[in-house]
Amino acid sequence: MMSLDRNYVTPLTFVLFLVLAITGILMFFHLFDGYTEVVHELMGLGFVVVATAHTILNWKALRRHFRKRVFAFTTVVVLLLSIGFVILERTNMPLDMVLMNKVVKAPLTDALRVLDVDLAQASEKLKRNGIFIEDARTLEDIWIKNGADPERILHLIME
Repeated sequence: MMSLDRNYVTPLTFVLFLVLAITGILMFFHLFDGYTEVVHELMGLGFVVVATAHTILNWKALRRHFRKRVFAFTTVVVLLLSIGFVILERTNMPLDMVLMNKVVKAPLTDALRVLDVDLAQASEKLKRNGIFIEDARTLEDIWIKNGADPERILHLIME
């Protein structure tokens, strides 16, 4: 088994931090949407692994910080900010999420018209993929009745 080595873990922690910082900023300003999210999410998982290794390697030094009052204070501040951001997001849903929610719950013909999709063509595309729209009144009905992934349904009808 390979042992943890500061010569690799520390630079990797820093480089992954830079990637997460840059992609996070790009996501905040909606630049290169569709590209930055996947990099941010997957590199974020790698960062968790590497940061855990970094924590293990530096445990003695970190324990000294844990005992200081400033650690407890910063932990509480970050926790409160995180809760505040979640509450703010939930009370002020982003416009794209509000619109998508309305579209998927609208009558099927209206939703398809908004998406500029022909009902017959959508039905045929879905049927070829084992998804049926009989008795579906909304896009949401389609994925619920078929036990399908909403994103897959939307991707199929929009392609």
